[in-house]
Amino acid sequence: MRDSKLSAELHLRVVGQTMDWKLLLQDEPPSEDQLATWMQNGAVARLLVVEQGSNEPHTLLVNFSLVVAARVVATTRGRGVTF
Repeated sequence: MRDSKLSAELHLRVVGQTMDWKLLLQDEPPSEDQLATWMQNGAVARLLVVEQGSNEPHTLLVNFSLVVAARVVATTRGRGVTF
């Protein structure tokens, strides 16, 4: 099993949605410049994420042409864990 240490949360606001998506990232989080470039170019980015309550990371492809707002939040110990 891989180490499931989270690096950050990526919050995305998608066209037509009233709630943000919260992705728990395992890899190095994207910079603000990377996010802006992906959104401007309508890129599809491959992100390594961990679902809440799971230790197994998986790849998620995100179409940034549909993202209207994005922010990266540093993960603090205990966030995203349910008992």
